[in-house]
Amino acid sequence: MEELTKKQKIFVKEYVKSENGTQSALKAYDTKSENVAGALASENLRKPKIVAVLKSLAERIPDELLEKVHLEGLVAGKMVGETLEPDYAVRHKYLDSGYKLKGSYAPDKAINLNIQTDITNPKARELAEEYEEKLKRNL
Repeated sequence: MEELTKKQKIFVKEYVKSENGTQSALKAYDTKSENVAGALASENLRKPKIVAVLKSLAERIPDELLEKVHLEGLVAGKMVGETLEPDYAVRHKYLDSGYKLKGSYAPDKAINLNIQTDITNPKARELAEEYEEKLKRNL
């Protein structure tokens, strides 16, 4: 984690423990606001160097250990009275974590859309050009 800032290192350590970006950001950064922490977490989890560190940490987990823990999580249950019932929220988290760690999710798909129009109304043309320019700046 050489290239990361001190706060980024704390964020990564906390994220590895909890897999909760907002909570990790609350611990790593000087904020008490969950909204700000959520935004920081989202930003951090898109930074290539943070993603690379998380991926390298995930790759160090032996497949056998991951499989063992994964299987334990898939049968997770909770006591309701005297009955052990399936805990689907925990099971889902184990599945999601396993898939994320091993890169099993399909990559996001992008659609490129090209529309050709002939706008004759000067006011409509001006609005269309303005909108197109905004789209180009935001992409």
